[in-house]
Amino acid sequence: MPEGTGRRLRRPGAGREPAASALLGWLVDPHAPNLCVVTGPAGAGKSHLLAWLVQYGGTRSDEGGDRRVHAVAPLTGVGVRGAAWLLADDLRVAARAPGELVEAVAADTRRTVAIAADLHAAHSPEAVVEQVLLPLLRVPHVRLLVESRTGEPCTAALLDAASDPAVLDLAEARWTDRAGFARWVAGLGTGVNAEEAYPAPGRALGRRPEVPRVFRPPSLTPSAMVTADPHAVTAWLEDAERDGEHIGALGRAWLRAGRSLCRDQPPSARALTLLAALGDGAAEGVRGELASLAEPEPWRVVRSLTRDDDGRGWPGPVSALAAGRAGHDGALLVADHLGEVRVVDADRWDPRGRLATGEVGAARAVLCLPEGTVVVLDEWGRVRPAGEIAEPVPGLRLKVLVDPDADPWKALRDAVLSLPETVDAPLTAACSLPDGAVFGDERGRVHVLTRDTARSRPLSRSLHQGRVTALAALSLGRGGPTLLYSGGLDGRVRAWGAGAEPLRVPVRERPVPVVALGAASGALVVAWADGLVEYESLGGGTVATFRPGPPVRAVCCHGGDGDDPRLTIGMDESVVTLAPRFPGD
Repeated sequence: MPEGTGRRLRRPGAGREPAASALLGWLVDPHAPNLCVVTGPAGAGKSHLLAWLVQYGGTRSDEGGDRRVHAVAPLTGVGVRGAAWLLADDLRVAARAPGELVEAVAADTRRTVAIAADLHAAHSPEAVVEQVLLPLLRVPHVRLLVESRTGEPCTAALLDAASDPAVLDLAEARWTDRAGFARWVAGLGTGVNAEEAYPAPGRALGRRPEVPRVFRPPSLTPSAMVTADPHAVTAWLEDAERDGEHIGALGRAWLRAGRSLCRDQPPSARALTLLAALGDGAAEGVRGELASLAEPEPWRVVRSLTRDDDGRGWPGPVSALAAGRAGHDGALLVADHLGEVRVVDADRWDPRGRLATGEVGAARAVLCLPEGTVVVLDEWGRVRPAGEIAEPVPGLRLKVLVDPDADPWKALRDAVLSLPETVDAPLTAACSLPDGAVFGDERGRVHVLTRDTARSRPLSRSLHQGRVTALAALSLGRGGPTLLYSGGLDGRVRAWGAGAEPLRVPVRERPVPVVALGAASGALVVAWADGLVEYESLGGGTVATFRPGPPVRAVCCHGGDGDDPRLTIGMDESVVTLAPRFPGD
């Protein structure tokens, strides 16, 4: 079984070469069924075979086709949401529930191979089959390899619902070479009779099936939740929610942020994520306990607002964020899925007003022009003012009434609002500059407009393969140059000083799209499509990361009390403001 590199694959052991060859053949055969079920009784060696496949077999081979496995979900003790979260993590997509996982997988038409291990040991395995596995199997470019014990109802349900699946029953002698099995047993040195154990490696090793851990807390406390097995907590909350039990704000926050909470991490990191998802309206005692547990983490939660807060500052779903300027100085601009903009105090989140664009369309970006006019770029690529056009400075008001061109910012506003008509591709991203604005388009180009160049063509550069998804600008001192950052569907963050050549090497690069950027106070913030948020202090080069759990829609880096840096993250069901605290702070 040669690899494209010329190396030979390590043998699977236990005489399982026939089964291994069959699995590799299923992976590379374009006409094979999209479902393969590896089954057999307890101790048949199902997990042993899949572990070999993941470690040694799931690779690209130029000679033998694509054997890569893109996601592995060990389902022991895992419920419906947990199964979706495990697959979403490996596939690097943000999904809160099975439906969002299927939608994200369907949107990327590349071949996707996933393994669901120990289905029979999952929490509510039939529900996992119905709500996670079968919907994925309906996506044409998805292949699933499922391990499940023979005779279990979930195994029968999966086989009955699937169309002509491939089945590998390891209890059948044809999948295990008898001589190879005997040599393997002899090598164990345990004195086990190979003939009596054949063809079950588990019997030869004396292993017992794993028993899923169960979460049965006497009371739902922060300490109990963040120190328990996170998938067991999630399954318990799913059951309670299904049975109509009251899970409280803490339980709802867990399910909101659960994808992040179920990652392998210390209890302090779970406490921070849970606190950020909880909302300021929760009980002070609960918030205080979580804050104490989260003390070792590089973040402090300054503000957290959720839809559970019943109107106590919750601005609604967040599609875009920006810091206010001029007449909106000290405010955050919060745009929503309808294109409306709420103006809130950046520190206290007290409402300052609401700005409407007059047309419905989810905001892709919101920005404040230098003189204070708020502009929204919507999902259709339209650029529209939100609220009123900013008035000129008092000394110019009378002059502007006589001569509109006397307004020093009119040419820039006109150029910004008419840009969609002059660019031959839909606009997809935007941010403000100290003296203008920047826009990105569907073709990967970035366009710069300033007050001095507004009457000429914008300065443009092609920076990305595919759509520009995010833009941010960082001023390098009063009167100094401005550094532009652009993020794209290609998973790259590029840096560019307008008028100079862009840096050739991306400042950030990952195999997932960028969804939002922020830059201010000497920091760069990058939000990725898989839910990761990175905060880099450009002076010291220190990077802190945070995963709120739900998909991130927008980020804004801004000053707080005493100009300390703040990071605000906007999502569909919550918005959180964090303060970084690096070692030595």
